[in-house]
Amino acid sequence: MASSPTDAIIEGADLPIAIRDFGGEGVGIVLIHGLSRTLADWGVVAPILATRHHVVAMDVRNHGRSGDGPWSWNAALRDVATVMDRCGMKHSAVMGHSLGGMLASMWGRDHQECSGVINLDGHGNPRADQYVGLDPDWVAERRAELDALQKQQLAAMSGPLSEAQVEALTAQQRAIAAQVGAPVELFVEGLQRMLQFRDGRACLRPAPHGIGAEIYAGLDDVDMFGIYREIRCPLLLFNAVNPEGGASALPGPPWIGELMAAFREGQTRDLATLAASRANVRIETVKGTHGLLFEQAAAIAAITLDFLS
Repeated sequence: MASSPTDAIIEGADLPIAIRDFGGEGVGIVLIHGLSRTLADWGVVAPILATRHHVVAMDVRNHGRSGDGPWSWNAALRDVATVMDRCGMKHSAVMGHSLGGMLASMWGRDHQECSGVINLDGHGNPRADQYVGLDPDWVAERRAELDALQKQQLAAMSGPLSEAQVEALTAQQRAIAAQVGAPVELFVEGLQRMLQFRDGRACLRPAPHGIGAEIYAGLDDVDMFGIYREIRCPLLLFNAVNPEGGASALPGPPWIGELMAAFREGQTRDLATLAASRANVRIETVKGTHGLLFEQAAAIAAITLDFLS
């Protein structure tokens, strides 16, 4: 039976790693959150998984309560190894969302003895050929607009935040929680873990215009489908699709819904092709957006338990 979660800081090879141990028995599962998120994201899914497994969530380096250090995929994977070693989780499964799903897949590629990899929509940045039915030049222009908009937003969040900005971010997280049907306290805790206080002023971790931007820029260098083809352990890939076309309700420019719908169509095509050629790959398409971890928490937990059984 799962026990109450306990928080701890463990010493890694070059920096401390924050973990939350949800208890449980059986095959272990290490949970890895997405970029600019924290281990708090697993607050709904983890207790369900812990009814059959030993479950430990971690803050990725430069995130949450983990220490700061140079970013590289190998360094982040060493931190995963530290968590497994310190928590006695030999051959454990690895489950991640977004950036965490990419790391989980890399772990499975490098550790074929792994009990399983579960990747929640961490399939890397879109490729140009994945925007099905759209003019490539139009897509390139829209992507450039999105990149410029993102840089503007990151600049606004860089450096010390005013009290008003922290209050606005808290209100935003509450609103997002309500929108995706997640517990409000989960999102509020996540924001609190993302804040680092210096001289009484709050700063976001990872720094949006610093290490956070560096990590994001590095996503383009990763061929996730190439990694999937190298994995020999059981691999569960979640794909989020909204059949009602809810992408049109996404925040941002009016054309973002059309862009995302076309991309989702291309990604679904590529995932199906992958599964048809790999006996160890299982694809699960769920209704939702990139926030499927919160929108479909119960379904994701149930499918994961079935996969690992």
